[in-house]
Amino acid sequence: MKKTHKLILLSFLVLLLSLPVFSQSLKVGSNAPDFSLQLQQDGKASDKTVTLNSYKGKVLFLHFWATWCPPCKVELPHMESLAKKLASQGDKAKMEFLAVCISDSQKALTSFMQKNGYTFPSALDEPGLVAMKYGIQGVPTSILISPEGKILKIQVGMMNQKQLENFVADYM
Repeated sequence: MKKTHKLILLSFLVLLLSLPVFSQSLKVGSNAPDFSLQLQQDGKASDKTVTLNSYKGKVLFLHFWATWCPPCKVELPHMESLAKKLASQGDKAKMEFLAVCISDSQKALTSFMQKNGYTFPSALDEPGLVAMKYGIQGVPTSILISPEGKILKIQVGMMNQKQLENFVADYM
């Protein structure tokens, strides 16, 4: 039993020490890490899975957030407006939006989305594996990814409406 505990502790320490490596490797111009996430529909898990390749040919606005995050709660109405604007453009939209809720439960996400009437495309990264690939160290964090899968912009921290408009202006 002691050997198992030591192995778990050692694995955790290796993971913890590798986090700065992940965050340092994600820079503007670098390749975006691939991911696989199950989309949410009406705040509940759907049967549709998306990957980075699912967005090939369009700019992807990848937004990391959490239901327990006060700045996220302030920012999300702006994200909802952006998502609705993109949805209204249909196939002509140059950009797609995906909000990734991290370190939360399905129950918390479903309740939060329904309570607030949010309909933006979302996915749950409960264990934080995708967030770790992207070196996310705080929420909210927004990342723009080119149609070819390169990092275009990174914004750590909350954006107001004007900042959000400026962040996406070249891709609307």
